Amino acid sequence: MRVLFSVFSLLLIIGLTSCNQDNNSTDSRATKSSFDYSGIVKEVIQTTNYTYCFVNTNSTDYWIAISKLNINEGEVIYYNKGLEMLNFHSKELGRTFPLVYFVQKASRNPNSGDATNTVTEDKPTTKKKIDKKPFSNDKDFMGITISDLYANRDKYANKKVRIRGRITKFNPSIMSRNWVHIQDGTDNNGNYDLTVTTQETVNIDELVTFEGKIALDKDFGAGYFYPVIMEDAIIIK
Repeated sequence: MRVLFSVFSLLLIIGLTSCNQDNNSTDSRATKSSFDYSGIVKEVIQTTNYTYCFVNTNSTDYWIAISKLNINEGEVIYYNKGLEMLNFHSKELGRTFPLVYFVQKASRNPNSGDATNTVTEDKPTTKKKIDKKPFSNDKDFMGITISDLYANRDKYANKKVRIRGRITKFNPSIMSRNWVHIQDGTDNNGNYDLTVTTQETVNIDELVTFEGKIALDKDFGAGYFYPVIMEDAIIIK
């Protein structure tokens, strides 16, 4: 009888342990988030189309920018990795953020996305089409044209090339580099504007010759994808 009681007690303990493990497993699944990061919102600034949140995480505090979201101070926000922007100036707010992350997906729910970010204000995006500018290059220029680059992109992949043209757009200090758009008057199936990253500072309408390495299908995350881009370019005098 004593042996039977001991066996029964052992089975009871095993059963209870199994139940506890199942419960713990269920709790773990319930709190698992589909997002990369989370933090407590310390400050909220609403604009016409976007929401800026000053987020407190375990390690640091910083600003994130997302599509319009109804969220209050003290709430927890869940979000994925964003695009880092230094000294970002919001025209609507008249304010410069020393550091802000533009986040593509964020939510108050750890397992669903309420916002997909398509912020275009002062960002290095290819989604907003830049108008074609009239320009005629020198016949004796020793380099390639934008039309040639797009027509033969595989030929120039991972190679250094020179392109001469006029600056159509300039965005400084984004992800530790300056972002430039350049045109040379040539066109390949509607591709007439080339994005260039550089440490150089240039002015709109300035005529420059860039030398840099060509990268294809470059994905910086947060929706920033470039089929063709010139990187780490320098100005050739």
